[in-house]
Amino acid sequence: MPELPDVEVFREYLDRTALHQAVESVGVSVPEILADISPEELQSQTNGHQFVSTGRHGKYLFARLSDDDWLVFHFGMTGYFSYFKDSKKAPKHTRVLFGFDNDYQLAFILQRKLGKIFVARDIDDFIKQQGLGPDALDENFNAEDFKKTLKETTSSLKSALMDQARIAGIGNIYSDEILFQARLNPKARANQMGNQELDRLFRAMRDVLKTAIDSEADPRRMPKTYLLPHREKDGKCPVCHGKINTTKVSGRSAYFCPKCQS
Repeated sequence: MPELPDVEVFREYLDRTALHQAVESVGVSVPEILADISPEELQSQTNGHQFVSTGRHGKYLFARLSDDDWLVFHFGMTGYFSYFKDSKKAPKHTRVLFGFDNDYQLAFILQRKLGKIFVARDIDDFIKQQGLGPDALDENFNAEDFKKTLKETTSSLKSALMDQARIAGIGNIYSDEILFQARLNPKARANQMGNQELDRLFRAMRDVLKTAIDSEADPRRMPKTYLLPHREKDGKCPVCHGKINTTKVSGRSAYFCPKCQS
């Protein structure tokens, strides 16, 4: 599932490609991915308008229209964008297709139909309605806030990091990397961690997410000391070279090094 780094890469891609171009058409092949709006309403909402700026909170991407409403994209399990000249065939699994006045198109692609498009008048109201906690990279979300929210839960560290109501943006994959970099076991109880351990976890969270964005969310481009390039069956720990283990945490598969994260 696309997590915070992936969605930030998508946001930067949208900025480089589709901003400041008038929308001339909108094609919707799967209406059920539209939240509380019909294909006709989406077309009426966007036609003649431009995407003038973007934002992101957690796993949600916001694109502001020139009438000050926002389109909100959630990428589900498999979503991404593709911007292309309209003489080319739309990519497979294109669910919504925006056509612009420069003869380019932007495809919202979902192999599995689990993504959503919302229309929002106000970002802050939308975030509250979705029950999202602070964005994991929000500069106003500091180490003290982080420690407070984790000490309030008896959940495992991995589950607490993935709880979107506590911290928005982290999912299954990056929670593993954050815990690996912090040298903490995914099953350890959040409220049993000391301040020093939680400070280390907070720094790891920030460092991992920023590094992933700089690497365009591509594990092959991440540092050799990262778990993600080795996060697979029979993978070897990049630090101690022992076998990476897997376990279930709240129904999700966690990859970790039992020696480095004891």
